[in-house]
Amino acid sequence: MFDLIIKNGFVVDGTGNPWIRADIGIRAGKIVKVGRIDKAEGDRVIDASGLIVCPGFIDIHDHSEFHILANPQAESKVRQGVTTQLNGNCGSSAA
Repeated sequence: MFDLIIKNGFVVDGTGNPWIRADIGIRAGKIVKVGRIDKAEGDRVIDASGLIVCPGFIDIHDHSEFHILANPQAESKVRQGVTTQLNGNCGSSAA
């Protein structure tokens, strides 16, 4: 049984391999299965048909050093799939 199943998405795993159409089973906040999963096995199901499902992106060239202090939630980054950013790589930093 899964807490959450993401069904029918185009799964891009970040390895460089081609995407696959698959379901993702999540239990206790961790991905525990990628493949075909019956929706009856999940407490909650998200239909990702036609959508890409992938890990969060890492932005390694960023100029948000001071913006992140004013907006620590960084909604604009998250909406673009960025979950990690590297600051200070151009010689300036808020630190």
